[in-house]
Amino acid sequence: MSEQLGETAGTSLTVRNLEPGARYTVNVLARDTAGRVSWSSPPLTFATGSPAESSCAVRFDDDNDWGNGYVANVEVINTGAKAVDGWTLTWTWPTGWQQVSSGWSATWDQQGRDVRVTPTADNRRLAADGGSTTVGFVGAYSGPNVPPGAFRLNGTVCTLR
Repeated sequence: MSEQLGETAGTSLTVRNLEPGARYTVNVLARDTAGRVSWSSPPLTFATGSPAESSCAVRFDDDNDWGNGYVANVEVINTGAKAVDGWTLTWTWPTGWQQVSSGWSATWDQQGRDVRVTPTADNRRLAADGGSTTVGFVGAYSGPNVPPGAFRLNGTVCTLR
């Protein structure tokens, strides 16, 4: 897919509304004062990160990797000023060969590359200003085991810790 992300008369360009935790490849074209367009630059690939400020944070630890599987702990942290009563954590695996095999302390669901985690009755409330819970899973993979680039808590993109 090809689309124009912006134009600038300067030497830098800020692109907004990119998906957090996604990879993008761009080429730069230049236009001179006569309107002639240059050849395309070599491709530049970059990944977007998580926001600097958010009302949530996630710590993802791949604890025990054995080559095609591992144990992971995921700490969900409410950094906001209000308690969260009921939460859903979501992420998308960067590759198609990663999966959640089984999990604990939450209900785990994976559809394709998309993972959805919901709390149990005993960890559904996250206190304000740092309340957290840790959930875990056994993961499997058949290629590079790349961690998720972005997590969303109730739809809000969280910072990574």
